[in-house]
Amino acid sequence: AILEFVTKYGLLGLMTALPTTPSFMDYEAVYLPKNHFIKAETMETEDYLALFYPFDKLDVVKKGVESDWTVSNDRTMIALTMTFADEPMAKTMSFQREYAESYDWIAQQLKDWAFTLTTSILYYHDYDSIDEGTRNLYRKAMAAFGGIAPSYHIELLEKPTIYWDFHSLLLGIQMMFSFMLVDEARPLRLCKHCQKVFMSSRANAAFCSARCKNQYNVYKSRGKHKEQDGDENA
Repeated sequence: AILEFVTKYGLLGLMTALPTTPSFMDYEAVYLPKNHFIKAETMETEDYLALFYPFDKLDVVKKGVESDWTVSNDRTMIALTMTFADEPMAKTMSFQREYAESYDWIAQQLKDWAFTLTTSILYYHDYDSIDEGTRNLYRKAMAAFGGIAPSYHIELLEKPTIYWDFHSLLLGIQMMFSFMLVDEARPLRLCKHCQKVFMSSRANAAFCSARCKNQYNVYKSRGKHKEQDGDENA
């Protein structure tokens, strides 16, 4: 599914395993929250950069807290760097030609989001049929979801408006996913028939489409007939 997505839309540029600060190039080392990808809590900035540029190394010179990033031989990258001059470092990194990211990291991140979604759905779906110990396991699994929160600022437009400052695509997706997960009007759901994720049009929707609903009812009806035939033949 990941390769199909990349073929159709291009590389993701998630920037998994983000440092705790968006301006990490201003520090001698990066500091990392707990994650599935990098076990160390801190590492040299240049070593961190090498994880996302395994093929063509960035022309970066790091001297203590000062750094020099050279893109003088590439007009497109010069324009991009100037455009993102005031943006978080991770955003600029993910648009560089040399940027790459471990396939295993991307796969694991998507699995984590899927696990979070199914945990939430199953908790409420099975609530009456599971004991309190199992419920606590679900709660602990849900509490483990999280990461670096994006910063924000307020602009005075027609009314005061919050603008989120996402450091990377990863944070953008995670924040939107979180809002969709807790949305009472149009929450994310797993289709009762095909098991695909969909955004429901109402809070109690169980199927992603009328087709899935009809197929589910047909299969359910056939199952009942088989059970009845079995009882008659017994």
